[in-house]
Amino acid sequence: MGTRARRLAPALDAACIVVFVLIGRDSHGIHQGLSWFVTVLWPLLLGWFVVAVAAHLYTRRSGSWRALAITWVGGVVVASLLRGTFTDRPYADVFTIILLTFLGALTFGWRFGARAVSTRRRHS
Repeated sequence: MGTRARRLAPALDAACIVVFVLIGRDSHGIHQGLSWFVTVLWPLLLGWFVVAVAAHLYTRRSGSWRALAITWVGGVVVASLLRGTFTDRPYADVFTIILLTFLGALTFGWRFGARAVSTRRRHS
């Protein structure tokens, strides 16, 4: 992954989480405004970034795939605990499985794409 993608990684990961919430809102026909959006979003962002900091996801040069895997799974676990504790939602349900799948696909996916572009540029 190039230097630019590494610098943008926290914002791109946050965007993946925001996209997840927006798609969920639209697919469930929820139009309760900003309050609903923030209520769903904050545990996901907090869970992700607490684990990302602990795993050194954004500061580590080598082993970043392992740090990403730790952040991905750990972030979803922490987010589920926060969601269940503070938002009167279940700790684990189908939401958790979909979140795990979606975030895994998007956060690993954009990194694979950035790495492919970076590798292609180096070889050109």
